[in-house]
Amino acid sequence: MQTDDLRATMLERRRNLSPEAVRRASATVLDRIRELPEFGRASMVAAYLGVRGEIDLSALLDEPSPEIALPVTVLDEELRFVVPDGPLVDGPFGIRQPGSGRQIGSTDLDMVILPMVVGDVRGNRIGHGAGYYDRAFGFRRDRAAPPVLVGVAHAFQILPSIDARPWDVPLDIIVTDVGILRPGLPMGED
Repeated sequence: MQTDDLRATMLERRRNLSPEAVRRASATVLDRIRELPEFGRASMVAAYLGVRGEIDLSALLDEPSPEIALPVTVLDEELRFVVPDGPLVDGPFGIRQPGSGRQIGSTDLDMVILPMVVGDVRGNRIGHGAGYYDRAFGFRRDRAAPPVLVGVAHAFQILPSIDARPWDVPLDIIVTDVGILRPGLPMGED
């Protein structure tokens, strides 16, 4: 299946999830993230706020640590990460984002929790198609360097294999409602 067709199919399937199913899956994924040793060592983590059936990470904003930065999207600009210091505002894709706060550089993050539309067991990820995360973390294609990139998704969004593009940045860890996957190792509880 072509990338665009696969993306459309998965987006539709995710949008059709009941709010209760999303809530349960999100709670399970959040518990798994909190158990990751990398999360326990992190002082600055970038997360996102889920929309349209995505795993919702908003509960992380209520925790005292680590400090959480959220993505700020401005059309035709690079993705920025901001620790909010006021109310969230509507971004260009209908996603709440900080209206103000302290900007954090991509290399100053210990961990980034990314949304996924589709992923595979090798750590490849298909997002929404705008390439914001791949551009922000393109430096990771050539070397293993911080931050740790963690993709989160519902288990049905993880396939045995997808076609990676040259600009795609692979993930270090994938967390779903079924388990934790470290590319190259079997799915498990970690």
